[in-house]
Amino acid sequence: MSTRTPSYRTLRLLCGNAVGMVAFLSAYVVARDPIVALTAGVIVGAIGYAASIVVVEYAAGEGND
Repeated sequence: MSTRTPSYRTLRLLCGNAVGMVAFLSAYVVARDPIVALTAGVIVGAIGYAASIVVVEYAAGEGND
């Protein structure tokens, strides 16, 4: 039986999405402007997606030092 290494792309997308939603809601509560909230959600979501490599490494078991 061959073992495949998962790509964890879905996990990275979920992390970016969760961070983006929290940023959107937080910015909307503070600024009460949907455009500002949308911009903050997209920017922070993209940063969350890029930073989610740490979560992927942990899920893959590579983060055990």
